[in-house]
Amino acid sequence: MNRILISFVFILFSSNIYSQDNYLKLPRTETNCPTIIIEKDIIANENAIGTTKELITEISVLKDKPNRKDHKFFNLTENGIVFVSLKKKIAYKKQSELNDFFGIEKNNEVYINGYLIESSDYKIATESIIEVELVEPNSENKLKSKTINIWTLTKEERTNGCEKQNVN
Repeated sequence: MNRILISFVFILFSSNIYSQDNYLKLPRTETNCPTIIIEKDIIANENAIGTTKELITEISVLKDKPNRKDHKFFNLTENGIVFVSLKKKIAYKKQSELNDFFGIEKNNEVYINGYLIESSDYKIATESIIEVELVEPNSENKLKSKTINIWTLTKEERTNGCEKQNVN
């Protein structure tokens, strides 16, 4: 009996440790596109950066999976993150503003490209918003209430993925 009890406790402990490392995302979210974060708190896509390298003051890439409790961007790292600093200002909307616009409680959860944004500090670059999807709770997504999923990826990128580009 003790052996069974010890095994049960071990299994619960082990599963709890690894469950903290799961990404919180909507069902059928599959992409290889990295998340782009401008100025440490604005989620964007390549359109917001522009095509001229002169506007970029700094760029760094995170490929590894960081620790969830130490990094508020943890849930956005499944495909890596590209951090960018620019010489230009980026227009953005706060998550609460987007929720309010779509008639949802201001402090409601927001998803970006299918991934939950775990920190309310993040903003969304307005020129990067390609589509906003209103997601109703159901048995598959297990949401508690309506939420919005903001797409910064084109339908082609969602289906076929993003091209891998070399950063020089």
